Amino acid sequence: MSADALIAHFEQQKSRALGNARRRDAGLYYTPAHLAARVVEIALREGGIATGRVLDPCAGAGAFLVAAARAGLRDLHGFDLDPEALRVARQALRLCGAKARLRRADALRVAPRRHADLLISNPPYGHVRGPPERAFLLREFPALRGGEIDRYCAFLLRALQLVRPGGAAALLVPDTWMFLARGGALREAVLAQAEVAAIVDLGKPFASAKDTRVQAVVLVRRPALVRPAYVGRGAAELSPVSREELAAAARRGWFVYRSAEERALCAAMESISVPLGSACLVGYGMRTGANARHVGRRDPGPGESGLVGGEDVVPYALRWRPKTLLDPEPLLALVRRQLGIARVAVQRIRTNAQVPWARWLEAAPVPAHRVCLDSLSTLSCADGRRLWALLALLQSVALQRYHRLRTTDVNVKPSSLRELPVPRVLLEDPVELATLARRRARAGARQAHALDRRIDACVYALFGLSERLVHSAERGFWGERFAKEIQELERCMSDPSGKLVAQEEIA
Repeated sequence: MSADALIAHFEQQKSRALGNARRRDAGLYYTPAHLAARVVEIALREGGIATGRVLDPCAGAGAFLVAAARAGLRDLHGFDLDPEALRVARQALRLCGAKARLRRADALRVAPRRHADLLISNPPYGHVRGPPERAFLLREFPALRGGEIDRYCAFLLRALQLVRPGGAAALLVPDTWMFLARGGALREAVLAQAEVAAIVDLGKPFASAKDTRVQAVVLVRRPALVRPAYVGRGAAELSPVSREELAAAARRGWFVYRSAEERALCAAMESISVPLGSACLVGYGMRTGANARHVGRRDPGPGESGLVGGEDVVPYALRWRPKTLLDPEPLLALVRRQLGIARVAVQRIRTNAQVPWARWLEAAPVPAHRVCLDSLSTLSCADGRRLWALLALLQSVALQRYHRLRTTDVNVKPSSLRELPVPRVLLEDPVELATLARRRARAGARQAHALDRRIDACVYALFGLSERLVHSAERGFWGERFAKEIQELERCMSDPSGKLVAQEEIA
């Protein structure tokens, strides 16, 4: 049996023994051999460490140490809490003609005799729920306060304690730490201790966590050479990002996965815009705390409030499945915030791997007598025409593309919506886009796409984008459908009022 097969066999058996729930609670997502090799390759290329003491503080069955051995590294060390996994790691390394000093230990607590030159690891993921462990992590890593206490976030900070000054840490972690609103202190703490040498999007490699998008992040402990961070997606190189840019955006979030042209697109949209949060009120829907108690699957009776959730939203319309608020007394204050105010509701969780061009910012108008649940984000304002125009803006290709260039999170949170750009000219005159949005809401399936394209043309005009940037947005959104879709868009842009189309239909 090869080293890779031995590790894979152990991890499969371990997963079965733990079961899905216990494995998720432990935060264990095992690393395929090719992914470990890729992280080691990035670490050696971007971390500036070619030799020396290598440590995997969460060694498991040895996938990263085997990858390091194959890359020519020899002084290998590892910690793990599972003695059975460490036995497999020793066997796998022997099969590669290598050996390592492996020790059963908790990497968050152990005090190694020497610092590592290079740390490589796939740490455990998942929120820490136990009060004693949470208290320990907050005491050891104050930068976690105020945010979600996730194991991998603790390891980002711990890794920098385990490497020498000038040494590098390369971790395979979820990318959400870069843009979560409550992760500002963590990002600042990382920058205070390290230079970010590389950030590489590696997609969603874990079948057991198909919505978890991961990255290789390489940090060089200060003092270290200050240089722009390498940014990549898979094997493709994107636009590098400077330390100054990371520092300036640390509180707000890091949105780095962009080519030079994609950066130019975002900058052009931002230059003539205001944030959506200044054009309307953006918030969460109502959290009941106990849907089994408060949500009844029936039409509301007299004096009862109907509820709207994520399942009800399709573009520009509600496909409402009757829901009624039960036992409303504990929630009256939250209900009163919504009743009497028309809203736009945005799907909170939106993915469609089968149709990559599906519009992630999927939104619909909600009447004033309905209450939105927290499976939706909401927009509201006093000007009805502005609200309809914002509904169309939100679902346009331009905003879809901007949103995807700003985050890889499938959770459409109010914090990310508030940062979306709204052209100032739209706020001065929302009539044309609002009229198109109302037409789109009434349209049948046959007319829907043509109206979507007309809305897209209107939005591009409001942003004043050059043909090059329009093509960039379209190509990034449609992929292989670009050639067909750009022709449709150009027809709409050459006939902004739709008069020619109307004449053709009459003829």
